[in-house]
Amino acid sequence: MRIQTLKLLPFRCHPALVLNVPPQANVVGVLGPNGSGKTSVLEALALLAPGRGLSGADLKAHVPNGGKQWGWFAALANGTTVAQEFKAGMRTIVADGQPLAAEDLATLGSVVCLTPQTDFLFGGPPDGRRRWLDEAATALLPSHAQAVARYRQHRQARLKILAHPHPHADWLEAEERLAAEWGVRLLQGRLAYLAALQPYLPNLAFALQGTALEVLNTADPVAALQGKFARSREIDARLNRTHAGPNTLELHGTLQVEQGPVPLGQASSGQHKRALLTWLQGHVRAITAQRDAAPLVLIDEFAAHLDATRRSALLTELTALGCQVWLADLELPPLGAAVATITLGQ
Repeated sequence: MRIQTLKLLPFRCHPALVLNVPPQANVVGVLGPNGSGKTSVLEALALLAPGRGLSGADLKAHVPNGGKQWGWFAALANGTTVAQEFKAGMRTIVADGQPLAAEDLATLGSVVCLTPQTDFLFGGPPDGRRRWLDEAATALLPSHAQAVARYRQHRQARLKILAHPHPHADWLEAEERLAAEWGVRLLQGRLAYLAALQPYLPNLAFALQGTALEVLNTADPVAALQGKFARSREIDARLNRTHAGPNTLELHGTLQVEQGPVPLGQASSGQHKRALLTWLQGHVRAITAQRDAAPLVLIDEFAAHLDATRRSALLTELTALGCQVWLADLELPPLGAAVATITLGQ
């Protein structure tokens, strides 16, 4: 995926902004002082993928202060156009003049994000790692986005039924069946992504752990997961949470260093960052090989991730794979790739 034109009208701190990218630009540097809206540009581009964007913020967080809506338009280098609008609490997506569901954005191409927040990924709560895993899996396996969305939809619908003083048994069973069907697809998609990724990860391994995985070893995984939901109704109703299913899994990572294996939850900040950059390179290689198209790569606060030598090496590899890389920072070091710079706040 490569961007030709991006228009923000309005979006976050930008009342209106038009960015045109030269066709030969492999790297787009979005520069400017703090508060100039660099991250907002990357945030808009991140919405070309299913999920919650660069920061994981709610969609209404992109509405400018004092405003009531946001919108943007992107023209891709392959001729595809995408427009999005958020108004009255509703998001509308149109691709090439036709309505598009959010989960179907993954069919347009892949987007890969790296932000300073990911530096703490394996030191934070597990839901952040699950969300990160699902977004990564969607970049490689577009159909995974539908499993994520549908499982969330039916899981939440089930909790609403359980909250009623006298839950309707048939409706509850139907929602549990649907949640189980999509939940199994979600489990399978996560495992398929990790299996496809592993050959591209030297010295790094990821693994999912949790009792929900047990259902995949049964003769009827959907029935097995539905049974877990049925058995947890009482506690789920009391705490308004789902205590069985893909939403309970934990993602673990292990980095192999000179001294031996290091669990990412116990890694130093430098080791954690090294692991994430290893993942980024492997993830991009896997997408390029299996989808036969390079992803759009977004890196916020580029200088925070690597020293100058490693930054240059990373960009050389990403652009050699065919990626268009957007970088947000105060300034950029000398880069060998074809670079277009956009300076905000002037």
